[in-house]
Amino acid sequence: MAPDSGDIWHSNPFPLSPVVRLGPSADLGNVPVEAADSGNATIGTPTTVELTRLVDDYLGSRPTGGRRGRVIALVGEFGLGKSHALRKVYADLGRLPDPLAMWIMDEPVQDMGRMYRDRLRGPGDTPQGKRAFEELVRNYYAYATANRVDTQGSDARLGALGEIAAGLRGGSLDPDKVVSALRYDPEVIHADLRRTLGEVTEHRRFATALALLQDPSFNRMVWDWLNGGEPAEPLRERGITEAIGPAAGQGGHEDAAGIDRVFDTLAVQAVLHGRVGKPYALLIDSLEKVLEWRDEHRRTFMDAFERLVNIYASRGGLLVFCVSPSGLGELRQSVHERLVQLWPSGFDERLTGELVAAYVHAGRGDGGGPRGPAPDGSAGPFDAEALRLLHELTDGVPREVLKTCRQAWQLVEDKDRLDGGGGAVRDVPAARVLQAVRDLHEGVARRQVETDVRTALDIGQWRIASRDPVPARLSAPPGGREEVLHWLSPAPNAHLAVILTRSVLVADDAERIAAQVHSLRSAVRPGRCEVLLVVNGHVSQAMQDRLARAIGSRPLVYRQGGFAERADKALRKLDGRLADGRREEGLVQLGERMRRDLEQQTAELAELRRAMASWTPEPRPRALPAAADERRTPSPGAPASVLVESPPEPEPAAPDLPGPVRRRFQEALAVLDTVTRRVAGTAVKRRITATSAELGVLGCATLVRALTENFRGSVAAWHRAAVPGAPTERQWGELRRICREYESAVEVLPVHLLGNPGPPHPLTAARTVEVLAEEVWGTLSGAAP
Repeated sequence: MAPDSGDIWHSNPFPLSPVVRLGPSADLGNVPVEAADSGNATIGTPTTVELTRLVDDYLGSRPTGGRRGRVIALVGEFGLGKSHALRKVYADLGRLPDPLAMWIMDEPVQDMGRMYRDRLRGPGDTPQGKRAFEELVRNYYAYATANRVDTQGSDARLGALGEIAAGLRGGSLDPDKVVSALRYDPEVIHADLRRTLGEVTEHRRFATALALLQDPSFNRMVWDWLNGGEPAEPLRERGITEAIGPAAGQGGHEDAAGIDRVFDTLAVQAVLHGRVGKPYALLIDSLEKVLEWRDEHRRTFMDAFERLVNIYASRGGLLVFCVSPSGLGELRQSVHERLVQLWPSGFDERLTGELVAAYVHAGRGDGGGPRGPAPDGSAGPFDAEALRLLHELTDGVPREVLKTCRQAWQLVEDKDRLDGGGGAVRDVPAARVLQAVRDLHEGVARRQVETDVRTALDIGQWRIASRDPVPARLSAPPGGREEVLHWLSPAPNAHLAVILTRSVLVADDAERIAAQVHSLRSAVRPGRCEVLLVVNGHVSQAMQDRLARAIGSRPLVYRQGGFAERADKALRKLDGRLADGRREEGLVQLGERMRRDLEQQTAELAELRRAMASWTPEPRPRALPAAADERRTPSPGAPASVLVESPPEPEPAAPDLPGPVRRRFQEALAVLDTVTRRVAGTAVKRRITATSAELGVLGCATLVRALTENFRGSVAAWHRAAVPGAPTERQWGELRRICREYESAVEVLPVHLLGNPGPPHPLTAARTVEVLAEEVWGTLSGAAP
C-alpha cells in the first residue's frame, strides 16, 4: 500500500466531523453539507453484510397469512458505524422499484410533538407518499367492505356477492360504489376500522380521520392533523379535538401524553400496512438518548416503544434502531426476545486500510455519491507503517480513524504551505499520524488536569505524605513527560503515587513509564507502593492492557465530566490493594514467627526427652489418703508420674469478658491441657523416651495454648476499650481483625495431630480451636443491641 511517489493530492478528502445523519433534517436543511457528513464511502463489513441479508430476507418473505415482521437492533458504542449502516438501509429501501412506506427518526427527543412535526420523516412528507397512503387507506376500506359482503351468506345473490368481494380485494372495484349499490351503511364499514384500531390504541379519532381522508372536502384538514397540526373546527366537531403531539412550548405531563400520541400514530399506520400486506419500515437512531430523560418520560417512552415493537413484529413491519449497550440493557426482556441483535466492532487492519483508501478514492471522484474501496486498493499517501499505526492507535474505530486521517493530512498540507508550496500532499508518514493523535487528544491544559486531581483528593480526604519517600530525581525524571503529582500516605509505611503523563502511543512510551514505576516501588519498599497513572491524552485499549501488566494497575485516561469521582474511586481500590498486601505480609510474618516458636519448642522438648532418658524413677511412695491426695501439692522431688497425674491449676479468671466468652476460652484451654497431659503421661507410663511424633504434638499443643492465651488477652482488651453497649463500626472491625488473625494462625499449624482429648469433650482438639474465633465473634456480636 505504499503511495506512488508521482501522485500529488491537493484536497483533504476526510470529513471535518465524521458523523452520519439518516437524512435531511432541521439541523442540516435539505442542502448536502459535505464537511458535516461522513457517508461518502461505504465498506463492506460483516455487520453491513448481515444487516443487508436480514433486510432482503424481510422484503422477500411472503408466507401464507401475511408478511413476517422483523425488529433489528444495531448495538455498540459511539463511532463504530451504527448510524452509517442504518443510513445504508435507508438508501437501499429508497431505491426499491416499488418504494415502501418508511418513517425516519434521527434521535428521540423529549418533546415528541415537536419531533413529530419537525423531524419525523414519513410518507406524508411528499406528494407521492400522500398518494400512496391514501391508496393504502382505500385498500383497507375495500378489505372491510369485502368482509361485509362475505357476511351476507344467506342472500340469494351469493354467487354475485362472492365475485364482488373478490373484486374489492383485488382492487378492481370501487368500495364507495359497492357500498352505494348494495345500500350498506358506511358507518358499519367505519366501525370495522375503529374495532381493528382499538386493538392498538384507545384513541378512536384515527378511525374517524382515516374515513374522512377519502372525502375531498376533508382531505387537507386530515393531512394537516396527521402531520402534527391542531385539528380544524370540522374535525373537532367529529371528535378529533387534540393534536397528535402537544403544542410547542408545553411540558410536564403533556410531554408524556405526546409520547403516547406519536407512538399511537405510528402504530395505527403500521396496522393499516400490515392488514393489506404492504411492507413498511421505521428507522430510529440514537435510542440511548432516552436514558437522559426524566424518569416519568423515560418510562412512558419505553412502554410505548415496547408496544410498537410488538406491533411491528406481529404485523409484518421492519423496525431497525441503533442503541448503545447501556441503552439496550434498559429494554425489557420481552423486547429482547423479539430482537435480532447486531454488534458492530472495530475494524481489523485490512478494513482500516480499505476505509482510508475509499475516502482517498472518493476525494478524487466527481462527488456523485457514496464510493466503495479504491479499485487498486491503494491508500494514497498513507504508507503501510502509517496504516498500521492508525489501526493500533484507534482500535479500528471508524470515526477515530477518519478524524486522525484528516488531522494527519492537514499537518502535511500545512507544512507544505509553510515551505512555500501550495498545500500539496505526497505522503502522510507514521510520524504525522502520531502527531495527529496527540493534537486531537491532548487539548486539555495540564493545569486543568492537576486541578481535577486535587478535587479528587478533596473528595476522598486523602492524606498527602509529609515528605516524598523517594529522591526528587525519581519523582520527576529528566524529560518532564511523567511526574509524580502527589505522594499519598493512606497508612504508615504505605504510599500511593499519582503520576501524570501525556499520550502513551508506542512501545517506548510504555517501557519508559514501566521503568519509572519499578524504580519508585523499589525505592519505597516492595509491596508498600501502588501507582495511579493519569493519562492526559490518548492510550489505546491494547496499550492500556500492556501498561496494566507492566505497572500492576490500569491507567486512568483523563476525560472531562466526572473525572474527579472516577479518580477517587480508583485511588480507593488501590488503597484496598495496599491494605490486603499489608494483611498478607502480616500473616506471612506471623507464620514465620510461629514456625520459629515451634522449632524452639521442638528443641526444648528434645532436651526434655534427653533428660527423661537419663532419669531413673524412685520407688513409688505409699498412697496418701484420698481426702488429702486430691489437693496435695507435690514436692520438688516427687516423681514425674505424680506431676502428670495431678490436676491442673485452675485458669485465672477473666473478669473483663462476658461469662459465655470466658467459659469458651476456659474450655479451649482445658482441652489443650488434656492433650498435653495425655501425651506426656503416655510416654512416662511406657518408661521410655517420647517419640518424635509425641514431641511434635506436645510442641503444637504448647504453641496453640500460647496463641489462645494471647487471643483471650486481645479480646479482653478490646472489650474494655469498646463503647459500653454499642461498639462503633471501627471497633467491630478491630474485633473481626483479631478473630481473623487467630484463625489464620491456627490454620498454619498441624492442629489435626492433636487428636481427641477424651470423652468429656464433644469436639476434637483441632475443631475446638478452629471454631473458637467464630464462637467468640458470634457471642460478642450477638449480644450487641
